[in-house]
Amino acid sequence: MTRMEPCLPRADVAPNKPGKTALVGLGNPAHGDDGIGPVVARHVYNLLHNPANVDLLEHAASGFSLAERLVGYQRAVIVDALTDPQAEVGTVSQVEIQDSPGCSFLSFHTAGFHDILSLARAVGLEVPRAIVMYGITIREPGTFSENLSAELAARLPQIVKAIAGEEIRENRTPAGSS
Repeated sequence: MTRMEPCLPRADVAPNKPGKTALVGLGNPAHGDDGIGPVVARHVYNLLHNPANVDLLEHAASGFSLAERLVGYQRAVIVDALTDPQAEVGTVSQVEIQDSPGCSFLSFHTAGFHDILSLARAVGLEVPRAIVMYGITIREPGTFSENLSAELAARLPQIVKAIAGEEIRENRTPAGSS
């Protein structure tokens, strides 16, 4: 008989990470360009010289398990792929995820990340209030490959510089200090 562990930690025993930021690379590295999130997050983290106040997390699962991993962090920066037929491949879009008054989903199968964060807060989990998401435009999210497309790989240096530069400005922290 195996012992089942709770999916989510209790709010009263959540790990406290005061002043810490979770830099999350979101995406599946076996799906080609969908894996851009973890690739860019690693590069940004290294460009910032592995700051002590930032934890690098890579995640390829559901929004519920991502919310679980964010418990205790003060801030989260999420890098993920997005599809937008109007935008050029490699375009970086920044979105701030704001608090909402409650959940709006009809079932757990239709819950968006915003709803999941609201639900986590409603049950007392300390997920970050400050969440910034960088979406990077891709074309083929379902391609099975461990490599980025040539088009996206060519834009990688500019993508990394744009996000790292924004994070340095946001935190007013020179690269390399912590």
